[in-house]
Amino acid sequence: KRTPSRASVSSTYSTRKRRRVSVASLHLGEDVARPLVPETPIEEINGDRFVTVRTSTSLPLNITPRTNRIAKAFGLLDDRVLSPTNSPSLFSDRCFRSLLRRSASELFSTSRAASLLSAKANLGARNHFVLALDGPGMSTDLFASPMAWSHANCIGVAFKYDVYFQDLESRAVVHLCRSSLSDGTVHSIDWGGKAKPYLLALGTTFGDVRVMDAEKGMQLVDWVDDGHGMGGMHWNGDVLAVGRAGGNVTLFDIRMRAEIANIMGHKRRVHGVKWSVDGHHLATGDDSGIVHIWDHRASNLLTNGDKNIRMKHKGPVKALSWSPWQHGLLATGGGSPDGAIHIWNTGKMAPSSGPVHTIPLQTTITSLHWSLHCKELLSTHGSSWAVPQSNVHPAAHASAVGVENSLAVHSYPSCQQIVNVKAHSAPVGHSCMAPDGCSVFTVSPKEETIKMFRVWSAPDDKDKDEGSDMTFKSTIR
Repeated sequence: KRTPSRASVSSTYSTRKRRRVSVASLHLGEDVARPLVPETPIEEINGDRFVTVRTSTSLPLNITPRTNRIAKAFGLLDDRVLSPTNSPSLFSDRCFRSLLRRSASELFSTSRAASLLSAKANLGARNHFVLALDGPGMSTDLFASPMAWSHANCIGVAFKYDVYFQDLESRAVVHLCRSSLSDGTVHSIDWGGKAKPYLLALGTTFGDVRVMDAEKGMQLVDWVDDGHGMGGMHWNGDVLAVGRAGGNVTLFDIRMRAEIANIMGHKRRVHGVKWSVDGHHLATGDDSGIVHIWDHRASNLLTNGDKNIRMKHKGPVKALSWSPWQHGLLATGGGSPDGAIHIWNTGKMAPSSGPVHTIPLQTTITSLHWSLHCKELLSTHGSSWAVPQSNVHPAAHASAVGVENSLAVHSYPSCQQIVNVKAHSAPVGHSCMAPDGCSVFTVSPKEETIKMFRVWSAPDDKDKDEGSDMTFKSTIR
């Protein structure tokens, strides 16, 4: 057998190659003879550049019904993954853009750390009281004000007919006075201001008002009322405002030791009495939910007469608080069946104008305190009640959950609840704030307990030692 030479091999391969090329050239010639214009127009597809979108000329994807069901079950057959459509659906486009916006907002948003002055960094971190005092025999009336905190750092508490106070520095407990059976039990007490921190005013259920000097342990004056009941009271320098059961508010001057004014406007018992920070206005709330503002300089009511300005709740109003950092900003809290906090701008009141903010809680609001160091509002609460879901906004119902018998802090002006602490196992009847604006005492007459909570921090607060986290237990009697 002859072995072909290299020249013959190359000749053989070249012959075969020429044959194949000739056949291919024959077919290409037929295609070249055809016109270049396609039978169907080319479609411009506005789709994703990375995900192919099938055109109308593509062959259909023939799958069995079983494969179709499996693909749908696993989410492989929808309008987001290789859908045989000409363009993405509007739903997918909207979802894609919303995802882009959300990812961009998360990328550029910076997480704001809670301020060291805020209740979130103090009460929210501790979530527990720092001092507890036993208080047996306190008035069970939730409209009473049996506790007050002086600028000399003394806490005064009324137990039925007796009034005690404790120096929180030395922990010494002093029995100040005792009312007679004919005068009734002590309903409300209040300490004097910075100029006279040892003056203590007390009012009995039968309307008797006394002023005591706690430093000397003596009585300075006794204003006897003709059988009218007692409401709230509050000092403004040398002037003491006292709410009465008949609806009037009496002003006493300690320098004259006499009554200087009698404000008429309410028709029911006046539970809440609170002077503004500058002492120019007096806010009062009664049992029917009416709130009045009295101008001390002009000696007239701003919410009565021809002005037709009405500030009203659907329940009794005892909780009142003036803002220390915004002039004319007043917070009022209603009892059952109101259960809401209204925030008013008294400097811009107009006829038929309502509150600038409302915080619905469906819980009795017993006291309110604005923070001295940040824009936050503290509220104490009693019992809650069931409200039909059709009449309550879902956000309001959610905020009411867990507020019963608690101490809550709301930010301003968002009015969002940032801290909520269960203060007592029974309704919180009253509370008072420390002179430095950092701590709050709460009292529960049914539980017979007084507790102190560290809520805020002052800007120059440097007293955070290791012993500050300890819980003390003592008694005030």
